[in-house]
Amino acid sequence: MNLSKKILVNLTIGTSLLGGAVFAEENSGWYATGSIGGSQINDLEYINSTNKITFDGGLGLDLGFGYDFGSTRLEGTWSRGQSSGGVDSGVAFTTDSIIDSLLFSAFYDFRSSKQWSPFIGLSLGSTRIEHADLDDTGFSYGLALGISYKTSDTTEIFLKSTGIVTPELETTSWNITNGSYGNGTIGVRFLF
Repeated sequence: MNLSKKILVNLTIGTSLLGGAVFAEENSGWYATGSIGGSQINDLEYINSTNKITFDGGLGLDLGFGYDFGSTRLEGTWSRGQSSGGVDSGVAFTTDSIIDSLLFSAFYDFRSSKQWSPFIGLSLGSTRIEHADLDDTGFSYGLALGISYKTSDTTEIFLKSTGIVTPELETTSWNITNGSYGNGTIGVRFLF
């Protein structure tokens, strides 16, 4: 069984465990979410080479919709990490590098009935990287950690750290394994 299939099986099992008997809890329903902050695309190493690409920090953001079951949330999100420059094989560049991910996530809120609640989430999806007029799309998975604060029965603000890994990317010029990026954001969730 290849690595992607093993990860998919493990995330599916983990998601089913998170989804226990939480359907009857209060404050459930559909919600919209968005957050903005910083992003760091991790170094990308070329396969069969000592060359690599390093990226400057940049903007990180996400937008999505989800359903809150109480302690468990399911969410579909578009996430972006970008950099305005860096160094590719020892040569500085100033063009934008952009990573867009479409993710399906399952979150668990540890204290959903309290005003402050830490949370953890697992994600699966697809990620597209654009760098130096080249692009590729691949399967991705991720982990998110954060803490939310309920300002009312229908609104929460949160701090979130998200890491996304794409096991393999390939273009006509480069092949990359385990490309990843992280976003640190502040955001809001509105329950309908």
